[in-house]
Amino acid sequence: MPPLRALAAVAALTICTGCSMTDEAPAPAAVVPVTVPCAETEATPIADRPPVLAATTRPWFGQDDLWVGLPDYPPDAQGDALVLRFPMVTLAQGAPTDERGAPVVTAERADSAGEAPGRVGVYSRAYGTDALSFWPVSVVFPDPGCWTVSGLLGTASLQFTVSVERP
Repeated sequence: MPPLRALAAVAALTICTGCSMTDEAPAPAAVVPVTVPCAETEATPIADRPPVLAATTRPWFGQDDLWVGLPDYPPDAQGDALVLRFPMVTLAQGAPTDERGAPVVTAERADSAGEAPGRVGVYSRAYGTDALSFWPVSVVFPDPGCWTVSGLLGTASLQFTVSVERP
């Protein structure tokens, strides 16, 4: 009965192997955070900008009577905060104007919870230009990340997304 002995040996080996396994649960896999790239807003093509903005080299984004000079540089570190500055232009019949008042600017995290205040300065004239005036805006971001900045002027509004990183 050699085949019976071989079968018994295989059965004993299988049972012993099963007995040697531990009852411990496998260690959980390490959680790796998934970083989603920030889809930053692209500038409006020059041909689609108002003439007063098409003549400048700055990357502008907007529509109708509200435009923003998209930040193309890192924010300034001020303590734990990151401050980003950029111009907003309010138009009336294609020309910059302050007649409708300053826009309201706010920011919210696009990649998690969070808000950032926007501050609008005194209506100013761009250095070296006769026709371009703007509202200097600064936003104080508490943390790096992907942020959506909103501008509101009456019924005109715009939103743009920017990646805020430490310099």
